[in-house]
Amino acid sequence: MSAGPMDGAPDRCEFVVRPDGTVVGDDGAAGALAGALPYTGRLARRAGELVEVGDLRALEALGARRLTVGVTWTPAGEGTYRAVLVPAEPRTLPSFMVVGGADTAATVAHCVDRVLAVGGVRWSGIVTAGSRVVASAGDGAATSRLAEVGNRMLAILRSLEDQHVAGFVRLRFEKASVVGASLGRHALVACAGVTDDEDLLATIDEVRAILADRDLSTVPTPQDPAAHEAAADESTDESAVEIEVTATPAPPPLVGARFAGAGTRQPRTGRRRFGRGSLSPSPGGTPRRSTRG
Repeated sequence: MSAGPMDGAPDRCEFVVRPDGTVVGDDGAAGALAGALPYTGRLARRAGELVEVGDLRALEALGARRLTVGVTWTPAGEGTYRAVLVPAEPRTLPSFMVVGGADTAATVAHCVDRVLAVGGVRWSGIVTAGSRVVASAGDGAATSRLAEVGNRMLAILRSLEDQHVAGFVRLRFEKASVVGASLGRHALVACAGVTDDEDLLATIDEVRAILADRDLSTVPTPQDPAAHEAAADESTDESAVEIEVTATPAPPPLVGARFAGAGTRQPRTGRRRFGRGSLSPSPGGTPRRSTRG
C-alpha cells in the first residue's frame, strides 16, 4: 500500500526521461522516480504483448500522489517518458460486510465478479505473490496468461509504491487498458476498454476493503486438487465409506520363479535327474552303474 506524501516534495512536478536515461526537469524524488520509469515501461510493454492489446501509450498511477506518464517508443524499442506528478485528492475507503463468511475462496470469487460487473471491464483476476491465479472471471482467452501479467503488474506496483505514487495503476495500450491494484503482497489485475474511472476506483476500493484481513496465499487455485477436497468430503456418505472399507480387493496372484508351485500341490511323480553322478532305480529294481568316470 502507498505511504503519505514525500516530505519537502513540490506540489507539481514535470519531467522527461529520454531514451538514453537523461532526465529533464524535477521528479520531486531526487531522481528515484525518473529512474524507475524505464524499468516500469518495459514491464508494462511486455504485459501488453501477453494480452495482445497493442503498444503502451500511457501509464497512470494513483496513491498519495497522482502520476501521469505519456510514452513514445523509438524504432529500437526505447521509450521516452513525459511525466506529471501532482497531489492526489484524498479518498475515504469504504467498509463492507464480507460476503462468503469465513470462506476466503468464496470471498475472492465475489470480488473478481464485482470488478467484472463494472462497465467496460473484460476480465479480472487475483494473482498472489507466489504467481498463482486464485480467481478469475471474464473472457477466458485473455486470462490464459494472467499469471505472467500478474507477475509484471506486481513488479510495477512495487516499483512505484517505493516512490509513494501507487496502489492503483492503469496501463493504457492501443486497444485496451490493463489495470492493477495492490492487495497487500498480492494484486488485482483487470483488462478494460472504456470505463468510468470513478466507478472503477470505487469498486477497487471495495475489493481492497473486503480482502484487507484475508490471507490470499491460502486460497487454492481452481486447478489445485486441494480446492476440491472439502466438497468431496462433504459428498461422501457413510455407506460409501463402508463399501470402501469392506470391499477389499483380492490380492494379485503370486507369479515368478520364487512363487512357483505356490497354491494346491499335486502328487509328486518320480523323475530322473541327469548330470549329478547319481542313479535312479531301474524299473526292475536292479541298480544301474554310472557311466561317468
